[in-house]
Amino acid sequence: MRFLRGNSGVLAGLLVGAVFGGALLLIRFGGIPMGNWTIAQGVSSNEPVDENGDTSGGGGLFVERGNAIVQATRRVAPAVVSINVVQEKKVQAPSRDLWQRMTLNPQREYRQQVQSMGSGVIVSKDGIIVTNSHVLENAVEIIVTLSDGRQFQARVVDVIDRFDLAILQIHGRDFPVAHFAADDHLDIGEWAIAIGSPYGYLLADTQPTVTVGVISALNRDIKRKEGGRDYLGMIQTDASINPGNSGGPLLNTAGEIIGINTFIFSDTGGSVGIGFAVPSARVQQVLGEIRKYGHYREGSLGFDLQKLTPGMMQPLGITDPIGFLVVGVLPGSPAWKSGLRPQDIIREVGGRPLSSSDVWYRLVYEFQVGDSISFKAERKNVPFEGKIIIEESK
Repeated sequence: MRFLRGNSGVLAGLLVGAVFGGALLLIRFGGIPMGNWTIAQGVSSNEPVDENGDTSGGGGLFVERGNAIVQATRRVAPAVVSINVVQEKKVQAPSRDLWQRMTLNPQREYRQQVQSMGSGVIVSKDGIIVTNSHVLENAVEIIVTLSDGRQFQARVVDVIDRFDLAILQIHGRDFPVAHFAADDHLDIGEWAIAIGSPYGYLLADTQPTVTVGVISALNRDIKRKEGGRDYLGMIQTDASINPGNSGGPLLNTAGEIIGINTFIFSDTGGSVGIGFAVPSARVQQVLGEIRKYGHYREGSLGFDLQKLTPGMMQPLGITDPIGFLVVGVLPGSPAWKSGLRPQDIIREVGGRPLSSSDVWYRLVYEFQVGDSISFKAERKNVPFEGKIIIEESK
């Protein structure tokens, strides 16, 4: 009897376990109602679901995976385009002609068409696209491909080499668009999302590539090498920017454009986590000029400056090394109209001492046509003040 009772207990335990286990299976795979809530496969236990098993309150595994970065990507990716550029370059090749090889000019020059690729972003429904100007260098044909596979021949609206920006337009309407951040304030360490078409010419894929990093630094100034560009006030990010990413947008987690990806520091050609983007405020400044005037108006000051050196100071009878010597003024120019003349010494501009060439260049880099630049100067040791109103270059 003791044996039978013991086995009865075992059987009863197995029966209870089977019932309980079956209930768990129903809950796990089929879903059973529990008051006003339902637990279903792949859905968090604290979120309501509809009849299709989707969450209605923004929770669950789907929403857990669909974080801010995913949502920002979905919002902007349709507006990111590939830009295929046919470039014409001059190429020199050795001549096969014996006579030419024996002369002083053994090479012949010919033009060769090559293809390159960059990225861009549509910023208006009528097909205005922002990209980098270096993407379009020597272009004879520009083909824009949308993420849905549609292709358009683009025309160049304007090229602003100073900022490495270019504006294109494709013909059509109701294009998907990306929006600029309403507030240009950024915090170092906040998320940054880079979208573009790196190596798109190799992948033959119209879908953009997404990389994620943070804002590493702000207001970075990068000085050009001989014949290159100066880049001032750039956003630095460690989001991977690779060949083909140039011209694509840098986004915040709200899916807003905070910059245009432009170049990287690299010894290998690939990303090492040091990339730079043109700030969105500068891009919007350019777009505003183009919308109003049809082109970006380059400003002119009309004078030449030279940093004071010890060798210049003694003949001028001055001892203060802070400042620049005006070495030439174009008659009728904004500088001439302000009262500046050759041999004047400019000590301050915009309330800042002119202690170096970097200070001067940084001050005028962002000025637009119509802006006023205040200065303090002296002529033969007599101080005076004035303002230069920037005019459009002729």
